[in-house]
Amino acid sequence: MSIKARRENEKAEMKKKIMDASIEIINQYGYENLSIRKIASKIDYSPTTIYLYYKDKAEIISDMTKKLYNTVESNAIDIIHNCSSLPIDKQIIEIMTSFIKTLSSEPEMSKAIMHSRMNIIFASESTNSEPTNNGIEILDELLFLGIDQGIFKQNVDKTSWMLISALLGFVLCIVENQLYSLHNFTQIIENFLDILVGGLYNEKPQ
Repeated sequence: MSIKARRENEKAEMKKKIMDASIEIINQYGYENLSIRKIASKIDYSPTTIYLYYKDKAEIISDMTKKLYNTVESNAIDIIHNCSSLPIDKQIIEIMTSFIKTLSSEPEMSKAIMHSRMNIIFASESTNSEPTNNGIEILDELLFLGIDQGIFKQNVDKTSWMLISALLGFVLCIVENQLYSLHNFTQIIENFLDILVGGLYNEKPQ
């Protein structure tokens, strides 16, 4: 292994240690009690060392969010490419199912992100407009197609951020109550999405 590759691995390992410690502190004591000093103490490093990787605790949360967001967005793009023959509503359900399962697969991280109350999951930096980013725009495009095909109601255009907010609330319930460990977890997801997506239909398909 080259020196450069070894340094990159060491950097990745250190960032993981910092994120793991942050997750544990947030989920035990709350985001307001998270600090660089507490993280450093937990992993037996100096605060100066932590600052070499993150300028503040908000940047740590941002890094966690990117980790999950990139996976969710990549999965959504794959679903659109691989399931293009499916009706639009089925594609949306596949994407939402993937969203829920991805976040539920990292329950402690998902809890920590949401408990931080930082509006950075699938949201724009602006607080003066509706949340937006690539993921929301992808879902909006599918909704427009569904409306154009007569599958969805006319007034559901650009409501993706609302749908994602509902998904996040559902995921928080899942991880807080460890529903992902239940044998009927997949059925629970299906029941929720039947209700959520059911409100979009112009006329429920037979």
